[in-house]
Amino acid sequence: MPPDVEKNDQQVECGICYAQSLPIDDELRDNSGTGTDYTCDNTSCNKAFHSICLVDWLRSITTTRQSFDVLFGSCPYCSEPVAVKINSVKR
Repeated sequence: MPPDVEKNDQQVECGICYAQSLPIDDELRDNSGTGTDYTCDNTSCNKAFHSICLVDWLRSITTTRQSFDVLFGSCPYCSEPVAVKINSVKR
């Protein structure tokens, strides 16, 4: 990631849906219009995602594990382990 772009920069596009911010949509509720809020911890990857996109993607993968309200899987780009809270994504 370029040095002038911070991890939580709202101008970074999601690595799954390729949008900078989620559309304004009643179905998304609190997440409507939000920017990326999760970044891969692998310093050579640093791909940004919307948590809601990452949760949907992880749920579609058969190797994803769940413990209470956390999904454990791997980054779609670098395969490093990722963990995202489900309850932080309101639907």
